Amino acid sequence: MLTERKKELIEKIPKAENHIHIEGSIPWELALRLAEKNKVSLPVHSIEEIDSWAHGLIGERGLDGFMICDRTLNSVCLHEEDYEAVVLALAEEDKRQNIVYQELHLDYPLNEERGIPLEVVMEGYRSAQRKARELYGVEIVYIAGLDRTLSGERCLSFVKSLRPYLDMVAGLGMDCEEKGHPCIKHLDSYQEAKRMGLFLTAHAGEDGGSDNIWDALRKLNVQRIDHGCRAAEDPELIRYLKERDILCAMCPVSNVYSGAAASFEAHPFLTLLRAGVPVSISSDDPPYTNSLTEELMTDAEKMNLTEEEIIRVVRNGFAYSIQGQGYLPAFDAWVREFQRKGAD
Repeated sequence: MLTERKKELIEKIPKAENHIHIEGSIPWELALRLAEKNKVSLPVHSIEEIDSWAHGLIGERGLDGFMICDRTLNSVCLHEEDYEAVVLALAEEDKRQNIVYQELHLDYPLNEERGIPLEVVMEGYRSAQRKARELYGVEIVYIAGLDRTLSGERCLSFVKSLRPYLDMVAGLGMDCEEKGHPCIKHLDSYQEAKRMGLFLTAHAGEDGGSDNIWDALRKLNVQRIDHGCRAAEDPELIRYLKERDILCAMCPVSNVYSGAAASFEAHPFLTLLRAGVPVSISSDDPPYTNSLTEELMTDAEKMNLTEEEIIRVVRNGFAYSIQGQGYLPAFDAWVREFQRKGAD
């Protein structure tokens, strides 16, 4: 059981989040409202039905099952105001959890395959980015996500299409089903993104091997690894990540849920953390898993994290972020006050 002090720490500490997907994080209540508004037929008609349907698919098919859920619920977004509404709903929830800085992966290909123009999606997200700060005091940073299952040519075209949006998009990532789709398939996209000045990250080692992580690091020259579970199986890779101070933005609850990790006890997060690899914790796709606060509570309890480890992991979310380092002085001051009160 968590102590009351650890619970208070997790609830009240200022937070950053490095790894959460917009399209996978549409609040289910909002998804149902948008489906009704836009006359989109869904196979589920209540939050309870969504929960049962999603658990069944993900339990049976893991990451592939999640992608079916993701694509299905994302189909409710058709208009600029829909995309704005999703991000603003996330920002409102951020405020409740004391999340002041959040990096959101936007997976436009999930919209492109439905014929939604890029400008509709991006202008909705642009408006939400501005309003999130004004209404909720939350800084939103966007990472454009490649669907690694698509062709290299199509992904490169997407990266080039981001040029008019470099004022709002700060990074390039890669996600979707990993098996059978090695990172190197999208080398041209990453080289183009680097020329455009984008921060580079990639999902690797989630349901694929450590070789995918090596390819992302050495061939794509990424500055961060998303998930990175299989890194813990490779001592040389652990040393590499530690020596080069490369963050693994991890999502333990999501990994256990999808089968990428057998259990919390077997999750590689602790191995990496205690080996000195920078790790942060994020919620990944909160309607399916937990909010960030709930994620931290669960991980701290299941993995028996110390108070110092909780603080270090949360601090890493700012320290290794794309542009959230400016929050560190206020974060460190908050921690000092929390520790001082505990010592009184």
